[in-house]
Amino acid sequence: MKLKWLGHSCFEITLNNGKVFVTDPYDDTVGYPSLHAKADVVLSSHDHFDHNYFAAIEGEYQLINKPGEYECFGAKITGVHSFHDEVRGAKRGENVIFTLEADGVKLTHLGDLGHMPETEEQKAAIRGADVLLIPIGGVFTITTPEAVKVIEAYKPVAAIAMHYRNHLCNFDVADNAEFIKETNAVTLPNEVEVFKGALQGCYVMEI
Repeated sequence: MKLKWLGHSCFEITLNNGKVFVTDPYDDTVGYPSLHAKADVVLSSHDHFDHNYFAAIEGEYQLINKPGEYECFGAKITGVHSFHDEVRGAKRGENVIFTLEADGVKLTHLGDLGHMPETEEQKAAIRGADVLLIPIGGVFTITTPEAVKVIEAYKPVAAIAMHYRNHLCNFDVADNAEFIKETNAVTLPNEVEVFKGALQGCYVMEI
C-alpha cells in the first residue's frame, strides 16, 4: 500500500488494488491548504471540524465513523471505542481507534486519543501494529511523553506522528521537536510505500 500524509490527522491510504481510504478530513480553518481528496472509504474518528469535513472528499464513498468490524474492498477495518480526553469523554467526547488490515500490513490510526490505553481492545489495536499513526500534540490528545510511553509499551514496528503544530497548523499544541528528540524520529517524504517490514522506528512526515 501507499501512505500519504495530507496534514493534521488526515492520511490517504491506497491499497495495492487501487482502492483509496482517507482518514479524518479537516476543514480550511486548520491551516493546511484546502483539502481535496477522492476516496472509496472515509474513516472519521470523531465529529469535530478538523476530523469530519466530508465536503473535501470527492466521489461516492463509504463512511465509517463508529466502532465495529467492517470488510471494505479487501481490507478489514476494526473500530475500537475510546475517549477524546482523560475523563472518559466529559470534556471532548468519544473517539474511535481504527485499525486497517490489508496487503499484509496492520495500520492503526489513533484519531484524537486523549488517554492512555485502558481496555484490552484498545491495547490489541495498538500492540504490534506495522504502522501506528499517533497524535503527539497534547491539549486535545495525548502528549508527546504519553505517546512515547504508548510506543514503548505496545511496540509498533513503526510509529508516525500526527496532530501537532507546525508552520501550517497553528493549533495551541506542541510541535514535533520533543518527539524527534525522545524517539530519534527520522523524516519521511509525505508519501511512502508500506509493506511488511518497510518502516521500522519512529517518523515524522514532510508536508
